[in-house]
Amino acid sequence: MMSFNVNGHIKRFAGQYGWYYVELNDSLTKELRPLVSSLWPALPKVELTINNTVWLSSIMPIKNGPLFVALPLKVRKAEGLDIGDKIKVSFELKV
Repeated sequence: MMSFNVNGHIKRFAGQYGWYYVELNDSLTKELRPLVSSLWPALPKVELTINNTVWLSSIMPIKNGPLFVALPLKVRKAEGLDIGDKIKVSFELKV
């Protein structure tokens, strides 16, 4: 398995139902974008961890910009997270 760590601030897409997310840094985006492109329209599956919370999701692109991982409500509630919080997310690729 390939394991990675992301340190970033929680952001939210615009709109009433905008997703909460954290962007992958530039070097990690550059490293993983070829994988995302090769699987498209499928997305790379990952197992993510923040502190004691683990969930399954995908790495997703923001058009031609950075890659990101979504932070579901159940994860944010379990960890007491909100927009602007600095977090560390660990993840393993499941492809």
